[in-house]
Amino acid sequence: MGLWKKLFKKKTDTAASEGREAEERQGLPEDVHENQELRKAYIQASCETITEARRQNLEAKKEYEVVTSYLADIQRLDMLPPEGKKEIEELAKKIINLNEEREKMQRVPAKITIAQRMALEPYEETMTEEIRRMEETENYQQTVSSDLRQLEGEKASLNYEIEDIVEKSAMLKKLMAAVCVFIAAFLGLLFFLQEYAKRDVQIPFLLTVAFGILAAAYFFYTIRKNLYDLRVAEKMKGRAIYLLNKVKIKYVNCTNLLDYSYEKFHVSNSKELHYHWQEYMRLVEEERRFQKTNDLIDYYNQELVSKLKQKGVVDAAIWMYQPEALLDAKEMVEVRHRLNVRRQKLRQRIDFNNGQEEQARRTIHTFALKYPKYQLEVKEILAKNEIEEK
Repeated sequence: MGLWKKLFKKKTDTAASEGREAEERQGLPEDVHENQELRKAYIQASCETITEARRQNLEAKKEYEVVTSYLADIQRLDMLPPEGKKEIEELAKKIINLNEEREKMQRVPAKITIAQRMALEPYEETMTEEIRRMEETENYQQTVSSDLRQLEGEKASLNYEIEDIVEKSAMLKKLMAAVCVFIAAFLGLLFFLQEYAKRDVQIPFLLTVAFGILAAAYFFYTIRKNLYDLRVAEKMKGRAIYLLNKVKIKYVNCTNLLDYSYEKFHVSNSKELHYHWQEYMRLVEEERRFQKTNDLIDYYNQELVSKLKQKGVVDAAIWMYQPEALLDAKEMVEVRHRLNVRRQKLRQRIDFNNGQEEQARRTIHTFALKYPKYQLEVKEILAKNEIEEK
């Protein structure tokens, strides 16, 4: 029974169909009439072949009619007068040019990412102001940064000046101590010479006292000057530190504002933002032109279809997708050739299915002649499959 199921199973590929036909040409199986299930399966298989062949032919004939209609339209186009052809060709040329323009637009890649474009879109009305504000903030940041460096340098210079004054004061104190010791020792020597050597030391004494007075005046003046310079330097350092802290706050605020703006627009500076904005505007303009081009293509396509219908072309809409053939005679020859090839293949398909149906009918007829007692059963199976007898 499994062998007969394989034998009578519906086959769709050509090799299997040819195999079945070869078996049928060799004659009916001798024991097919002995089993009702096998007998019905045998007839049903042929009925299914007929049904499938008819379905295939119905599709092929519809397609054949469509292809024939296309060829008839080409003939109608060939027979148009020069004025009518010129009108059609002008519309086709406009459609071709617009299609080429649209393809060129599509070939130009975007130079910004989708995320960058989405970041710019909400600020389309205020982007010029945003760019200007970012440029001003960057310029201000540079100015503040320059002030910051200048104040840092001033602070370092004052620290050096203060350290220098402190060092000079320390050296002055050492020198003052040394002078005091020297004067005291010299006065002691003069006292010894006067008391024990009975020498006249009045002039050296006066000179020593005068030197001491001058040295004391010098040390007093220098110490006072150093103290004054130190106070001035420390005051200037305090002012520099105050200004430095103030400028640092401005710099930090300015930098934070720029960092936020850079993150918001996915850029690293105002120049990049300006470039992104120009590219964004180009894309917007391209999309506007693209939409306008699409609208024009739709308009001229409808005009072309309308004109073709006026000229008697049945399947006018198909020429929207191949306007080149309406302008180029060689292209029209190619279209005609492709249609003829399609029609030939459809005829071959129809002939093949007609042969399949005829072979299946012969199989059923042969069975009915060989086993007359099953003719009623065969008729029932044919009626069930809606297949008329011939």
